[in-house]
Parts: sequence; structure tokens; C-alpha cells
Amino acid sequence: MASIEIHSVQSVSGNQPRVRRMAEKAGQTFLPGTPVFIDATGFVLAVVSPATTAVPLAGFSKEQAANLAASGVAQQQTFGSVPNEALAVNIARPFFNDGNTGFEVGTQDTVFLGQVGPAQTATVALLGTTAGLKIDTDNHWFVDTAAAGVNKVVTIVKLDPNDQSATPRGVYFVLIPAAFQNIV
Repeated sequence: MASIEIHSVQSVSGNQPRVRRMAEKAGQTFLPGTPVFIDATGFVLAVVSPATTAVPLAGFSKEQAANLAASGVAQQQTFGSVPNEALAVNIARPFFNDGNTGFEVGTQDTVFLGQVGPAQTATVALLGTTAGLKIDTDNHWFVDTAAAGVNKVVTIVKLDPNDQSATPRGVYFVLIPAAFQNIV
């Protein structure tokens, strides 16, 4: 299966894609490249597969979820032992576990790179068509060309010029306006 991580590759305007760090909801276990949304309480959550326009996307995660015990609260990580101190532990500095998660904001200006499903092939016929987003068996997300109705959340705008395999799967896409969550 092995789909690639979804990430931005360019913007329509030539600006850098917007990136945000916001508090993560407790218990999240998503991978980088996962579609995320902001719930009513302001926490970042992974979208449930398949993505739909009923739950607009805030963007795509840039990092793995921290599986926090409490929403937005960093967990202090410890490891090993301290010589001659039976009750002491080493404390990891929370560089990447601050209770927040980073994501690339889904806007009409941001173009993302992903792959079509494992049994699908990226062809010129897909350009300009709408498709869905679905999770694969390896927990990576892919562009689903077989999606229908409210499950269509992206428009394919270009084939990946770097995908030179016999059965190319790489595509550039943008979120359709009805599928992105307007965050400030």
C-alpha cells in the first residue's frame, strides 16, 4: 500500500504555505500528512476516513500526534535512570511535545502533493476532476479517485512530474472551497 505523506509543494500566489501550531486533542495518534480539523473547543483532531465536506479540513499535519493524556497539555517524558539516585529519572526536554501540533493550513492558495489509491493510476484524464481523501491500511492518506458526493474534497490540478514509475500515482491537488475550515 505505502502511500506518501501529504504535504504542500507550492502556492498559487507564490507565497509560502501557511503553517499553524494549535493545541492537540487528547488521545490523537495520527501520522504526518493526515487531514486535520479544529473542533468546537479549539483542539486539533484527525479527520475520520473518508474525508467529507461535512467536516471541513483545517489542513494536513506536519508531525505525528503525541497521544496526549489531556488535551493541549504537554506530557513530560522521562527515560533511563540517574546513577546513585534510586528515585531520580532523566527528563526529556519537550522540543516536540509541547501539547500542540503543527499543520499546513488548507486554503485555496495551497497546492498539496499526494498519491492516488494503491489500485489507481494517475493519468492526464484526472486533471481538473474532484476526488476524495481516504486512509490506507498503513495509516497514510491518499487521493481517492473513486469518491462520490460529499466525499469529494479535492481537485486534482497536476500530475507529479517526479513520479516516473510504470504506474504513476503522484498528483498535486487543492482543497475545494466547501472542504476547508476557515481558521484565522
